[in-house]
Amino acid sequence: MGPQVDVRVDTTVTGETIRLAVPAALEYVRIVRLTASGVASRLGFDVEEIEDLRVAVDELASLVVESADGGELGVQFAVRDDILRIEGEALLASGQSEVRVDDLTAQILAAVVDEWDFSAQDGHVRFACTRRVPAPTA
Repeated sequence: MGPQVDVRVDTTVTGETIRLAVPAALEYVRIVRLTASGVASRLGFDVEEIEDLRVAVDELASLVVESADGGELGVQFAVRDDILRIEGEALLASGQSEVRVDDLTAQILAAVVDEWDFSAQDGHVRFACTRRVPAPTA
């Protein structure tokens, strides 16, 4: 049997959390990007906002995968207080202790999401980004 993809949805009083686990390989970043699109669409993002979010998720998830040990990439999509927060994490490749984002990628991320972070700590490489959920139209 080949690599597995695992999706879980948890609904609580304060919001909804979708958890996705895929192999930490670039060919699986597409699944993360598509999931981000589906979540954003469900929340009422317009086409341009969805594309912005896809760009951010693609950049950040790819950075994590490139720094990972090849194991699993876990991604969580959570909505709390009108904020969509997307977080991803994988085990950091052995021998690697530092991760960087180049200037162009940082500029792109600043243009397409409200906040973002990419870091390595405690043997894990992580990303997070947030985007305000659009107000419902009347």
